[in-house]
Amino acid sequence: MSVRRAAESDLDRLSALSVGIQQLHAEGRPDLFRAPDREALRTFLADQLASGAIVLIADLDGTAAGYLLAEISARPANPFRHASKSLYVHHIAVDPAMQRRGIGKQLMDAAVTIGRAENVDAVRLDSWSFNHDAHTFFESEGFAPLNVVFERRLL
Repeated sequence: MSVRRAAESDLDRLSALSVGIQQLHAEGRPDLFRAPDREALRTFLADQLASGAIVLIADLDGTAAGYLLAEISARPANPFRHASKSLYVHHIAVDPAMQRRGIGKQLMDAAVTIGRAENVDAVRLDSWSFNHDAHTFFESEGFAPLNVVFERRLL
């Protein structure tokens, strides 16, 4: 298996992978997340590639096994917080048929390598409360909760 930067030629494979994670989110919080629309996901990912986002793809024997979407986020100091620079992982998805083979770990390791090369302070991500499998994975990768977002729904 190899992990590399995604290219425009990978868009169909990336959008196919994103359908599964979008479906998970749509089922977990249908009030927030839309049902997956493969063409809309492809357009979104194309825009991410064009804007210079970090998009990694894991290839396993010629098959797209997973992907990761991230960006470098720099925040200046302010009266409340020190300046910081992090690599923020927005998406990580592994084909369900290929999970538990180390693919997510290799994607995350590649992101950490990029973060170190960019001299970031930390790699950060968020995960929805219903995604317990993701929490277990992130904790196994050395991530720990940083803050908790509370919600009081009004509708």
